[in-house]
Amino acid sequence: MGRNENPWVRKLLSWHGHDRGGVRVPFHPTMGRPLADVLETPLLSRIEQLAFDLIEGTPGTPRWIFLVGGPGNGKSEAVESFIEALDNAADSGGLLARLVKQSFRRETIAPRCVRIAQRDLEGTVLEDSVRALTVIQDASAVDTPDQMAEDVLIGELAELITAPTGEEPIFICCANRGLIARARTAIRQREAYEWLDVSEVTELLTQLLTATGLGPDALAIDRSQCWPLEMDPRFAAWPLDLDSIIAANGDTSPFGHMLSKAVDEKEWRGQGSCTDCSSRDLCPFLTNAEMLRDTDIQHSLLKLLRHSEFATGQRWNFRDCYSLCAEIIVGQRDDFETKGTGDSPCQWVHILADEIRYGEQPTQQLAAAWELTFHLYSQALFPEWLDPITDIPDTQVGRSELTRVAFESIRRRQRSNGTQIRSALSGTFSTRLDPALATPTNSDALIRLVEDEFGQSVRQGYETLSPELSPVISVLMELMAKAEEDWTDLVVESRGDTKIRESLRVISSTLCKRYLGARDGEYLHQKELDQYESMLNNQNLLRELVPTLRSILAPENVFGASLIQVFGQPPTEASRDVIVSHSLGGIVTRGAVESTRERPGHDIPWLEVRGHHIPITFDLFESLRSHAAGAMLASFAPHARAALDKVSNAIGGKSARDSEAMLGGDVTIYIGSLGELRHDVDGAIRFTRNSQ
Repeated sequence: MGRNENPWVRKLLSWHGHDRGGVRVPFHPTMGRPLADVLETPLLSRIEQLAFDLIEGTPGTPRWIFLVGGPGNGKSEAVESFIEALDNAADSGGLLARLVKQSFRRETIAPRCVRIAQRDLEGTVLEDSVRALTVIQDASAVDTPDQMAEDVLIGELAELITAPTGEEPIFICCANRGLIARARTAIRQREAYEWLDVSEVTELLTQLLTATGLGPDALAIDRSQCWPLEMDPRFAAWPLDLDSIIAANGDTSPFGHMLSKAVDEKEWRGQGSCTDCSSRDLCPFLTNAEMLRDTDIQHSLLKLLRHSEFATGQRWNFRDCYSLCAEIIVGQRDDFETKGTGDSPCQWVHILADEIRYGEQPTQQLAAAWELTFHLYSQALFPEWLDPITDIPDTQVGRSELTRVAFESIRRRQRSNGTQIRSALSGTFSTRLDPALATPTNSDALIRLVEDEFGQSVRQGYETLSPELSPVISVLMELMAKAEEDWTDLVVESRGDTKIRESLRVISSTLCKRYLGARDGEYLHQKELDQYESMLNNQNLLRELVPTLRSILAPENVFGASLIQVFGQPPTEASRDVIVSHSLGGIVTRGAVESTRERPGHDIPWLEVRGHHIPITFDLFESLRSHAAGAMLASFAPHARAALDKVSNAIGGKSARDSEAMLGGDVTIYIGSLGELRHDVDGAIRFTRNSQ
């Protein structure tokens, strides 16, 4: 067996968003497309059908397309697929794709806009069906420093709207919602657009925003359609930020395809690769690939990532998913500079494996084992480590060299989170899902067993769980057990010694809980997230939330809201407050909406109260269930309380202006300790002072 180097391991480093897996440029062979294959999504199927309808001349087919969303979510890939689909539908031999490709490759920096004139398509079906083509790869970019992106976009919209009937080009534009909002503001404020029908363009921009967003308008049965837009069917838009590439739309999700390719057996096996490598048993990269090739373990990871979308409210996009594959299987280039191996992860593993096998000192073996273990995918997913000891002198810690090295390894792990993927994993993702933070009530849960066994000693935890651990973790746990035993042999034990021993147990437990939790799908809030996912389209489960919500908004079925707070003032004492009160009425449950041909779906169920929508996010779901079990309202997550306050204030403000409801006796306004506004027998609203 030799010290082999698998080229695929180094190739995976380029999948990172800050590397070649970053910005996608249409028709560029390497930029932003780590996989040679196109990952199928519902949007690409929609785009291909659109291209066919345009070539066939299907009546009512939109010609002006907006792909709306943030960076890295597949807009540029959709542009390329659309152009290729036009070529295929027209049987043009790839003419249109070649023309666009030449324009993109002509400059060192990808141009903002590519235009193909009708004369360039003479003699083909494209001449009459496409006529001309405008591709805006990034509407936020500008060609010269003195331009404003929103002004350029407004001008392009004006050209489209004023184009003569029958001469409209095909227009496809990648834009984010921030730019569209700025364009709407600009056209209202600047006199330079007096020649244009401002109301028409403003309405168009407004519909683009409302039809592609997840705001109040999206939480409605009759929300605006976006494919095509209702006001002008020549326009269509699709919000890519609402599509999940983790959830499977067929047999396998886009991320599932990425991961399967990253761990494909043929990339990791074979002579001169990992099969006959001398470091294979201790290699974290090979361990990751072999584990994630297992169908059950891969399913656990996909489920965890899907749950992270519910827990954090953030979708995984294509760029982050490519980065995630690279991060959890290998790492990043600068991880391997400590051993002077440059960007060769395999040589880095060989050096550390040699230090474990042939190191003269256990401390050298321990440091090497920690470095390798940090690159297991479970540790890459949850990279945060707390400083094990903050208030004990280094001289006391140094009484055990193994302990000193273990603590130094953890402290060195507090590496920079400068890249986007590490920042994402170190943030809400970890705080909401980290298996190390979970203590299941079920005593049969494996991570509960880890916690119980390591609570006794590192040695007991290791010996109980050794059949479940990888070779490199086994080496590490044996050395951590020896570090703990350095402190149990002391004749006189101080408080600091006890704390050091406890820290060694917590560190070891954290490592094993993450490894086994990620493998088996046991993590923080896992049970609650399963329940939330089951509720998304289940009306019966949604209705179970209604009594709790009613008890919060309308105790004893009487709604009351402070008009002082409705108008933005701080709370005041009850004797000086103004309260609007009435019966709450019915609460309607609405499940999460699935995508249709005209409208995008989303993962947010909601409750409707007097025409106001309350989105049931995971935080609010968890808070309502906790409140039903006895938790106080003050324990709600801040944004969950804010969502309820917003609805309460909106209902209160509307009720205070509802004279018909007041005349009907449904609404009463209490003015502190002074009295109340009520309707009289003659229909007038009068103030009645409280009796003293």
